[in-house]
Amino acid sequence: MQNHIRLISHGPVVALRKLALASLLTAATLAVGSAAQAQDKLAVCAIVPTTEIEYFATLLNEYQKSGASRGIEVVTIDSQNNPAREASSIEDCVARKVNAIVASVIDPATSKASAEAAMKAGIPFILQGQEPEDVDWATGNVGYSEADMGKHAGEEVADCLKIKQPDAETIKVGACGWPQWPSTVRRINASKVAVEQGTGKKIEWVFEQECGTREKGDQAVSAALQSNSDLRAVVSINDGSSMGALAAFESAGIDPAELCIAAPNNDLEVRQYIANGKIYGTVDLNHSGIAEKAMDLVLDVSKGNTIPKMTYVDMIKVTKENVAEWPTK
Repeated sequence: MQNHIRLISHGPVVALRKLALASLLTAATLAVGSAAQAQDKLAVCAIVPTTEIEYFATLLNEYQKSGASRGIEVVTIDSQNNPAREASSIEDCVARKVNAIVASVIDPATSKASAEAAMKAGIPFILQGQEPEDVDWATGNVGYSEADMGKHAGEEVADCLKIKQPDAETIKVGACGWPQWPSTVRRINASKVAVEQGTGKKIEWVFEQECGTREKGDQAVSAALQSNSDLRAVVSINDGSSMGALAAFESAGIDPAELCIAAPNNDLEVRQYIANGKIYGTVDLNHSGIAEKAMDLVLDVSKGNTIPKMTYVDMIKVTKENVAEWPTK
């Protein structure tokens, strides 16, 4: 009888144990499934030198948008123009075992060691804003052609000069460059060729010197106007130089309606000057295009595919005719 009772009472215990075991197995399966899903989601570090510069702040936002649309977690990092911080950020990304690093570096020479350590650890390093002819150590490079960027700005100045100085046999033009980097030398050289070819006129280059900032652009044009009071055109490597050039012309009492000024970048402030006709044009560097291409490269390398040494994006000329397509406030 006791055995009978024991057997009868044992039935519910077995059932309960089976139920508990099933619950544990279900929970374990769900946990494994969740872990697998987390493992399957790609993660990438997106690093920029500083978010104080509009270009890089916008680029980080575009990386996040492009990553989200592809199911990629994007960890954004601002190096704050500090090479040591940049190096430690790259090391942190390696420790996190992200699937790739996409970076605009402060200085390729000082960033190379950290980047190579990441690649040695099996993490692809995709370099933004540098072409392989300048920096060839990355897994792949993504961005714009410096020559095409300069060409677009030069074409804008040429288009403007054909409108404003159609009968001139010789036209005076200034060139605001940045001789320290081979990439920016290619950019301004392409601008000069585009001005010359686009106008079909003899171009007298009254100055070609380092600019890169509003202050230096102002100084370069102010100095040139002392001996070339009929100077009305400047092509530059960036919008800061363009705005400095405009300030110099206006300080000299020259009507902006006479001017032909253009450069790459498409900064918010310069678009205001384009909208009111004081600066002829800029060149949009296509942040969204860069981000999309970069995230596509991340998907490719995560599958074990070899990516190109350089992936280019198209750029867009911005003038008064189309500047409304971008915010001006």
